[in-house]
Amino acid sequence: MTTPPPPPDDQRPPSRRRPWARAQHRAAAGHFVRGLAYGTGLAIASLVSYWLQQVV
Repeated sequence: MTTPPPPPDDQRPPSRRRPWARAQHRAAAGHFVRGLAYGTGLAIASLVSYWLQQVV
């Protein structure tokens, strides 16, 4: 006995996992951007501190 082919994408019931996955992806992207911002700020502060030590 053969199984019928799956319905087309527009007729499939919505998945419960997709909104959760989208939210997690958005949160991960936000954390990544925040980490880049903190890292950049720390690097700039470190360079300024090093430069001030060399000048003074």
